[in-house]
Amino acid sequence: MERTRNLLADKATVAQMLNLALATPADRLTPKLRQYARECLNADYPSEQLYVDFMGAYEEISERDDEEREDAFLDVMDFLTGWCAPGARLY
Repeated sequence: MERTRNLLADKATVAQMLNLALATPADRLTPKLRQYARECLNADYPSEQLYVDFMGAYEEISERDDEEREDAFLDVMDFLTGWCAPGARLY
């Protein structure tokens, strides 16, 4: 996502993602984050900005040394970029 280079993570969106991540059992987090991303995109939230926000939340989660939650964020970031099975893409 070359176009994300100059974007900054939206603190409010990152906070929502982190709240969702910490309130959801780690083994159920990927579908929850995927649903959150889909809702944002359906509300015309720019996909590039959403990716940057996911990256910001991922960086925060990675400081907690919680590999399962980290993987959930990385999975959804893959869905946003298309680095996944065609049917899993979110763009």
